[in-house]
Amino acid sequence: MIILLFLGCSQLVMAENADSTELQPKFALTYTGELQTDFKTTSQVNLLQLHAELPLSRSLSFQATSLSVASTHDELLFENMMGYSDLDAYDKSFALQKAGLQWRINDRHTLFAGVRCMDEDYFCSDGLSLYTSPSSGHFPILSCNYFVPTYPFAAMGLHYVYETDPLCLQASVYNGTPSQDFTGRNNVFRFCPKDDGIFALAQAEYRYRDSRYFLGASLYNDYEYDIYFDGEELQEEPLGRKTYPTAWAYAEQSLSSRCMLIAAYGHSFSSDDLLRNYYGLGAQYALGKVQFGFYSDYVRMLGVDEWDTEFVCNIDLNDYLSVKPVLHILNCDNKTQCIGLLRLTVNLNN
Repeated sequence: MIILLFLGCSQLVMAENADSTELQPKFALTYTGELQTDFKTTSQVNLLQLHAELPLSRSLSFQATSLSVASTHDELLFENMMGYSDLDAYDKSFALQKAGLQWRINDRHTLFAGVRCMDEDYFCSDGLSLYTSPSSGHFPILSCNYFVPTYPFAAMGLHYVYETDPLCLQASVYNGTPSQDFTGRNNVFRFCPKDDGIFALAQAEYRYRDSRYFLGASLYNDYEYDIYFDGEELQEEPLGRKTYPTAWAYAEQSLSSRCMLIAAYGHSFSSDDLLRNYYGLGAQYALGKVQFGFYSDYVRMLGVDEWDTEFVCNIDLNDYLSVKPVLHILNCDNKTQCIGLLRLTVNLNN
């Protein structure tokens, strides 16, 4: 299907005569550095993102994004289920997050085929993007239950968007096993739903004045295994394929031009999943180029209750540079820990 799409788009490229000003390539570089502390020890995480968009015609472009992660630690400063920083990942150089063709069919319809990370499209609203908790970036009913293409992983797939002024509908289908590698059986360019399963999700977004409302659902289909010990080693016996459905909703309700409330809920419908429900509640206040916010979310997994309350302040120093001090108050299994973050972000683009 991807090959047919490429051939059709190639004919479109030869047929169109776009102005040279519309065919200028675009490049962007984003560096994010973060200091983390439990007020006893300190660690650091560095993230470098490179993005390129190469227009092939007025409606067709090739897009690519890579990330590189380098950190001074392998373990979290405080062991918990949801984490406290959406930058935490194993060290990796130039892992693909996006690589494929995007076809803007008309003003309302867009189709992308290739390697993609779901973070490009889902749980990345202006309201949620202020926070640093991984749970606000991709709800844990997905990331804790299944191996899905979320940071720092990606997978081959298709992504479709229909957009009007008040409404945005999007749907995606991915290979069921994401990756960071370029070679081997589990490489990022692999698309084999028969062996790897499949992951599909869709979301509707409605905009009313300065408020936004989201409703989404997903299906994760993969093999179910019976794991047992045969006296010498663990064995896996496939029991057949099983589909795991989830749904979520969240709202960003504007109270004024400066103040916003956020409410989020996610639910897994499978009794086999480790995490069945996710709850989040937050607020934001903007004062010029400074944003203040808090976000508190709750999960219960494996009989353990966990709360994470985040207080954040984002300061845009100029068009390229921002600073974000953050305080997380984590309570996991009746243990409480404060984690402080100081994040510096540099955005450069042409």
